[in-house]
Amino acid sequence: MKSNQKKVYLSMLFLLLFGCLWMIYNIHYLKIKQADPSYPLIIDVSGSVDGYLSIKNLLVTYIIPLLLFYRFFIEDEHPQTIVRLKSRMHLYRRRTIQVFKSSFIYSFCILTINFAGVFIFDRFHFLSSNYWNICLLNLALLTCIYFSVGMLYYFIFDFSNSIIAMAGTFCICFLLYLLNSYLNVPWTPASALNIIDPFLSSGISGHQSLIMIGKELLLSIVMILIGQFAIEKKDFIIEVSND
Repeated sequence: MKSNQKKVYLSMLFLLLFGCLWMIYNIHYLKIKQADPSYPLIIDVSGSVDGYLSIKNLLVTYIIPLLLFYRFFIEDEHPQTIVRLKSRMHLYRRRTIQVFKSSFIYSFCILTINFAGVFIFDRFHFLSSNYWNICLLNLALLTCIYFSVGMLYYFIFDFSNSIIAMAGTFCICFLLYLLNSYLNVPWTPASALNIIDPFLSSGISGHQSLIMIGKELLLSIVMILIGQFAIEKKDFIIEVSND
């Protein structure tokens, strides 16, 4: 079983990583804020086109670290673990819960850094924009999307191996990014990765955000059902002792 202490250390490491990335992406805006205290830093650091919370980063750059995060957080399918379980579905349910928890923690790490950065460097606009509620909505959406990515990874993994699963998942995420950013496909999961930006700039309604969450929840359910098919077809290799 994965050590809880190691999980805490890993989460702290990713918080540090995302903290460094936030500073790198936003150093230019921080300099502008320092020169002009009235500058709305919150708009630029929360942008979905460029920077820390851009769709490209959330769906391409951060995907490989996410998949590695799963590998460290989710229990491996060792033979001694499999034989203790009642059925394939028992294994699948436990793994699905672990994927969801890991997706939430990873999403939480990404958004907490941005939340803290805006609070520290642009507190006036942070308070006036109701940023807390917007971040909670984005956390729900990002968790659902990353959960679907995790289920996609394990669907491919159940028919192949971890290397093929990582490559296949990354390619599909990259394709979704291209469809959204260059081909203007009206809806893909990429369109819901960052709703902080549209909330601040165009003022989408809470009703619209709930519809987006509903779509991502539906996608998550579909991925769970597809994963059930894969686990039923999977061949488990369990070594049997001759003793």
